[in-house]
Amino acid sequence: MNYMPKVSKLLKEKVARLCYLTKFVSTPICCPSRSSILTGMYVHNHNVHTNNHNCSGEEWRKVHEPRSIGVLMKEAGYRTAYLGKYLNEYEGNHVPPGWDYWIGLVKNSKFYNYTVNLNGNRVKYGAEYEKDYFTDLVTNQSVKFIMDHFSTHNDKPFFIVISYPAPHGPEDPAPQYAELFEDIDSHRTDSWNYAPNPDKQWLLQRTGKMEPVHVAFTDLLHRRRMQTLQSVDDGIFSTLRDHNYLSSTYAFYTSDHGYHLGQFGLIKGKNMPYEFDIRVPFFIRGPGVMKKFRFPVLNIDIAPTLISIAGGSVPSYMDGRNLLELLALKKNVSSSSLSPWRDTILIERGKMPKLRKIRDRWLNQKERYGKEMRLNDACSKPEWQHACSGSQQWSCYRTSDGRWRIQKCREKRGRHCACDKRQKRLASRSENMKNSTFALQWKSMTVYVEERRKGSDTVKIVNTFKGIRLFFFSRNLTNPDRAACSVQQMNCFLHSIDHWKTPPLWPDEYGQFCFCQNSNNNTYWCLRTINDIENFLYCEFVTEFVSYYDLNDDPHQLHNIVYSLEMNTLEQLSERLRLLRECQGSECERYSSSTWEQHLHYNSCLSVNEMKGITA
Repeated sequence: MNYMPKVSKLLKEKVARLCYLTKFVSTPICCPSRSSILTGMYVHNHNVHTNNHNCSGEEWRKVHEPRSIGVLMKEAGYRTAYLGKYLNEYEGNHVPPGWDYWIGLVKNSKFYNYTVNLNGNRVKYGAEYEKDYFTDLVTNQSVKFIMDHFSTHNDKPFFIVISYPAPHGPEDPAPQYAELFEDIDSHRTDSWNYAPNPDKQWLLQRTGKMEPVHVAFTDLLHRRRMQTLQSVDDGIFSTLRDHNYLSSTYAFYTSDHGYHLGQFGLIKGKNMPYEFDIRVPFFIRGPGVMKKFRFPVLNIDIAPTLISIAGGSVPSYMDGRNLLELLALKKNVSSSSLSPWRDTILIERGKMPKLRKIRDRWLNQKERYGKEMRLNDACSKPEWQHACSGSQQWSCYRTSDGRWRIQKCREKRGRHCACDKRQKRLASRSENMKNSTFALQWKSMTVYVEERRKGSDTVKIVNTFKGIRLFFFSRNLTNPDRAACSVQQMNCFLHSIDHWKTPPLWPDEYGQFCFCQNSNNNTYWCLRTINDIENFLYCEFVTEFVSYYDLNDDPHQLHNIVYSLEMNTLEQLSERLRLLRECQGSECERYSSSTWEQHLHYNSCLSVNEMKGITA
């Protein structure tokens, strides 16, 4: 918000009743998160798990569109409008039910050369800024709808959703803002380029530090994203003020997900369960709204809140909660019907298969990853970071992917043995050390595979090393064909001088590069808890990996401290996560509250360990 002065000023002006809430998204992916905003449901209940499967698909159109927030607000007597990006796979062949005025972008975000469905008609736009820039089109048409409403439908309230493309790719700024933020570096947080991370999930274990070309890319991408936001201006607020409706209007300002630019070595994207991807700004401006307070709210809370403002009843299938109740709780309004606000939310990405018991997963992980952690501790000693010399016994070195390895210092003379009737020098290629770590004099297999991979003409060499697939392949490509930038079961992109069509452009001398930013096994389910004492993130991955971050001590989530948890604590977390993963409607709020154990259909005197095996 520091780079959006117009919007910030309007939201924070003294006469405004403004509330800033600690808001998260239930999933850091465009289409699933937008589907949650429109339905008030968790991903596992509306079944839109990715930007492809069921994103504006048959199930969505038949089951969820007929009961979306647009339909419910129209039934409550509001005149409704939706303008901007809808869902990533929206084909533009229909106007979803519930919307009196509709301008929906066909497919994903664009600023020029796009097509919209305008009240049932497909309209194409070109590449002229004055006529076609999509952010301005959304603003101008929103103002037009409001003005028309005041002149022809002033007897009814209105509800409008304004879905700007900025700062989404391709990040085309308006020409007048293309020179701004030349030296901006606000994306360089403590976790920026913090890599490798052997204590994190598969993806981040195999991501090393960014190369200089990647650093330049993240800097320019961040600059372009900030430039695009400058076009989100004050036109709509000004229109409401001019007609004396601003003080009686509720305005919600938020986003469908966060973003990372170099965090943990990841060049760009979303999809991660960390704060930079799941935490988003959320402002509410309107009558009776209070100032900032610290309670976790979600994208699934928006729909129930809007329905309550409209005077309707929140449907039982919605998993979210009316935020007006939170305002009442903050005001200490006594009501036996109001339960305490939640302290925990569910973050989910993908469908959950059946996994082993958490005890077995944790013990296996502790044994498997404990060696890497011991190596990191040992190699942090300065005396072990030098090449072997004198009486030195051990020496540490980093592999090409940034991991520490340790070798024993020994005399360089070889040993002799008798073979085939003659003496041959036997080079001791490896030595099995007491800690079960192999020290290799020649390059480790990890380095060998990486060198072979870099020398390949195409990325297809990755498939030769199945089971070893290290990481995020990143190198300069001479073949401009995007098919060359493809790795099975990974999400890759090719960046070149042709990607951006508007200034500031990618310098020709930087060339092009391929980078794989996500993988299919980056599937997870997490608990995010915030209360007066606790502030943590607990995650279980489809790979059976488990993580825990204490944000009171480690706000940038640099260190996974899951091994410090007691087993009974770990089992409680896993049980609560299981319940939220399967919750529906009011169950979700019960299992999100600090008193969640009281809602179990078990004897409240039993511990979680004792509960297991007992039928409700």
